[in-house]
Formats: sequence, C-alpha cells, structure tokens
Amino acid sequence: MGKEDFATSAGTLLETFSGAFQGCISVLLTLLAGYVMARKGYLNHQTVRHISKLCTTLFLPCLIIEEMGPELTARNLSSVWIIPLWGLVSTLLAHAIGYVGKRVMKLPYWTVVACGRPNSNALPLLLLQSLEHTGVLDVLSKDGESISATLSRAKSLILLNAIVQQTFTFQLAPGIMARDEGHKDDEDPESQDTLRPGPGRLTSVVQDSERVGLLHDCDDPDSEETRAGESAYTRAVGDIIDQPDIHWPERLKFLEKPVNKACSFVSPVLLGAIIALIIGITPPLHRAILDEDGALYSSITQSIENLGELFVVLQTFTVGAELAIVKSSNPGVLSTSWILFVRFIIMPAVSLLFVWATAGRGLYVDDQLVWFLLVLIPSGPSAMLLVSVAEMVDINQGAIAGYLTAAYFFSPLMAVVCSLGLSVVNSAAQRIS
Repeated sequence: MGKEDFATSAGTLLETFSGAFQGCISVLLTLLAGYVMARKGYLNHQTVRHISKLCTTLFLPCLIIEEMGPELTARNLSSVWIIPLWGLVSTLLAHAIGYVGKRVMKLPYWTVVACGRPNSNALPLLLLQSLEHTGVLDVLSKDGESISATLSRAKSLILLNAIVQQTFTFQLAPGIMARDEGHKDDEDPESQDTLRPGPGRLTSVVQDSERVGLLHDCDDPDSEETRAGESAYTRAVGDIIDQPDIHWPERLKFLEKPVNKACSFVSPVLLGAIIALIIGITPPLHRAILDEDGALYSSITQSIENLGELFVVLQTFTVGAELAIVKSSNPGVLSTSWILFVRFIIMPAVSLLFVWATAGRGLYVDDQLVWFLLVLIPSGPSAMLLVSVAEMVDINQGAIAGYLTAAYFFSPLMAVVCSLGLSVVNSAAQRIS
C-alpha cells in the first residue's frame, strides 16, 4: 500500500507540474507576442505607455468590480482576511531581505523594490486561467464547486491582494528608488534641451533680426528691448510652461490640503475596490447589479465585465512590449542573481513553510484554494511597475529593464512553485481530514 500511495502521489505531482508548466509557457508566449510586435515596430513607447495606463485606470478597476463585487460580503471578508494580510507581511519581509542584500553587496536601491514587489495581478491571473484547462484547479475546488466558480473565486482573492500591493508600492517604492544616482537627464544629452511643463527659469535661445543670445546675458535686463524679447518668448512657449491656476473658494480653502492629501492615496485600483465593496455589502445594489436577473445586469454589469476581461491578456502583452521598447542595459550579474534568488527561491520557500506550519490548524479559513494562493502570492518575477516607478522618479531605466527581461524568461520556474504548493496543500488537507 505504501508503494501504491507513493506512486499515486508522484503521478499527481507530475500531472500538477505538467499543467503548471503549460500555464507558465502560455504566460511566456503572451509576453513574447508583445515583445515581437514591439520589435517589429507595431508599437512605440508612447502607445505602450497609453495602453498600460488604460489597463490600470479602466480595465483593472472594472475587473475588480466584476470579480470582487460578488465576493465582498461581510461573511466572505471575515474568512479571507489572511490573503491581504499575508500579501502585506510577505512584501515587507521581501523588502527587508532586499535591503539586507543591498547593504551587504553594495547594490543599487532599485534592487530592494525588485526583491520586494512581485507581479501580483496580470501574471498570477493569466497563470490561473491557464491552470483551469489543465485540471490543476480540480484539486483546489470545494465540494460541489465548478471549475469556473473556483477560478472566479481565485481571481477575486488575487485582486484583493493586488489592491494592497498596488497601494503599498506607490507609497514606498518611489522614495526608495529615488535614492539611486544616474538620473536620465544627466545621462541623456537630448533630454537636457527638452522643454518640460512646470515652474522654473527657462534659458532657451531667443533669436531676432538684430541679436542671437540668451535672455539672461543681456547687459541691461530692464531695457525695453529685453522686455519685448521676453514678452514675445513668453507668449511663444506659454502653452508649454503654463500650468492651470485653480483656486479653491475662500470658504472652502481650509479643505484644500486634506482633500488633496486624501486624493493622493486614492488610485483607480483602490477606487474600483471601494465601488466593489459598496456594491457587495449593499443588498439592493448587489441584487440590481450582480444578480443575473438584476435590473442593471444586462446593461451596466455586462459592460463592466467586457472591459474587465480585457485586462489580463492585454496587460501581459503590454509587459512584453515594454520590455522590448525600454532601452535596456546590463543590470549586473550580482544584482540579477540576488533578485532572482529572492523572488524564485527565498520567497517561495518562506511561503511554503508558512502554509505548511499554519494551514489546517484553525488559525484561518480551511480552504485549499486560499492555502495555494498564499504560496503563489509572494512568488515569481518582479512587477513591471518598477519601470513606471523609475520613470516617475526620473532615474535611468536601462538596468531595470535588463533585469526584468531576464526575470520573465525564468517565469516557467513558477511551475515548480505551483507543484510544491499543491503538495503542501494536500498535506495540510490530510491533516484536517
């Protein structure tokens, strides 16, 4: 009997690995399609940025409303609290490990964020969609639950974690990465002459029929000729440098700072989650919008679903395109090896140990899907948001793009993580059976 049990276990593990590997290859091929199309010139940097922005400001919030709305009830929230909590704790831990590596090995600061921030939305969502067709999700389904219902539940839990990750990243990552030296403007001669909106003294060349020179090199800055030249120049570039001058009414002036501060924390992703929460916990709205026989289901809900379904594949495709477009440079063998070690070995090992030690012991919900996602959430390559954050704080993106290109080629290693995760989940399930 022991040999038969071992053979059955080994066969299940092999099937799981095969299914997960196929899912990872599907993800990699989607990335590759975006990479090739960008290399062929069908997409440029501006287009990719616009599509990526569209994904995060429209398609992802719609997906959150579609998938999370039905699950965000008081009862469900009380049972899945471990997902966002573990997502936050594991991210903090990974950042701490990355910081230790940065100090010991004298690595750039961006490696801290690369170690700490996994791809928490598009990659796991597409992987789960692929696992639906390989039979892996059968093991994680509840009794009497269909595969499509299991996938829908998994998506809502992944997105719940993504909200936490997204909010955390944009509050912490810019301050860390901005400490790196090598700003783009210092390294790119062409960018030094680019007119940028915003305040500051402009020192561009003014030319007329009498004189060629700089505004500030005139002998008499108060002369009529100088004032006339400055006036003409200001009118010429006014549309570029002027910013809208918006004032709050005097009676509401005291609200300006706190409202602006609050708005800085509200991203489209968080706004989508708030809308999903309001709909989910309000019975009349839940019935009207989320029930198939609801008054608004055929119109509003279907539109939201159509837009939300565009996110997963389009965002993954865009990630591949961005890897092709952003001019990459050598990130260094030490930096790349360290981050890959953290992302594909240390964090999966920590997650497996956590689930093995806590699952099925009454500390949180006894749900095999939740246990599996606790392994999946902190694992895998770093988020493509690193490029966006680098652009936001105006540091060179070349090394980051070089690392991400290598990291996503290692994404099939997630098949090993999935296989080990399911093995630990099965072990925990036997503990409570």
